[in-house]
Amino acid sequence: MIDLHTHLHPPKLFAAIRRWFAENSEWDLGANPTEPHAVAAALRDAGVERFVFFSYAHKPGMARDLNAWLAATSRDLGGYGVPLATVHPDDADCIRDLRDALDAGCLGLKLHEDVQRVHADDPRFDGVYAELASRGAFLLVHAGAIPWEYVPGAGIDRVTRVLERFPELNVVVAHYGAPDSEAYFAAMDAHPRLHLDTTMVFARDSPVRGDIGAFDAGSIVRHADRVVYGTDFPNIPYEYDRERDGIAALGLPADVLEAVMHGNAARLLREAEGARA
Repeated sequence: MIDLHTHLHPPKLFAAIRRWFAENSEWDLGANPTEPHAVAAALRDAGVERFVFFSYAHKPGMARDLNAWLAATSRDLGGYGVPLATVHPDDADCIRDLRDALDAGCLGLKLHEDVQRVHADDPRFDGVYAELASRGAFLLVHAGAIPWEYVPGAGIDRVTRVLERFPELNVVVAHYGAPDSEAYFAAMDAHPRLHLDTTMVFARDSPVRGDIGAFDAGSIVRHADRVVYGTDFPNIPYEYDRERDGIAALGLPADVLEAVMHGNAARLLREAEGARA
């Protein structure tokens, strides 16, 4: 397995994130570690071959230090954890921030519209996306909704506008694009680099599972090269293997299951790493 969607943050920021969940949700995250080596050990024990992690610049002036921490943490983990960069559009030179992060070992960018209070199609990101595409790096974007306000169709409209402007950019939409998953699958026909990750959607005990409605395994089979495994670990209020078990319960063909759990993420990482070579 390759887990394309996990979290690592500097200690003070991680503590603040855990406080937020404690004060604003019923999620019990206390059993899951936050220290990078402990998180990596838990993922190894679960059978994860490699994992992708990230943090967020939720205000200006944070991105460069966060990116340095992310790259250093990946090195400290021996490359087992792969970092994605963060940028903030209000910083003086977010394109330079991204370039330096990619040069330091990041293989893409994580953008979280709600946490960062930005829109994915903000024109200030155009240079950032052009840089990602030119490097073979990918964008992992949380496009609205979970767990905040949902505006029907707004998130997918912003994502497809990005893909229209940058058709060569690999884009992974977090949380299966829920609750607009079927609309995202339909958009894949026009956008061959659009992907969805499984994060917090298939786990039986997930508090966001209800946002997806009925699962259509046929959509995954038809787009078997564009669904990737992710979990949100360690920020999940249930055991790690629940996501994997939920995906297994779909009864996907063996080759499709392998693509979702490993092959598709491996391809994205190879493309990003190959461009750096």
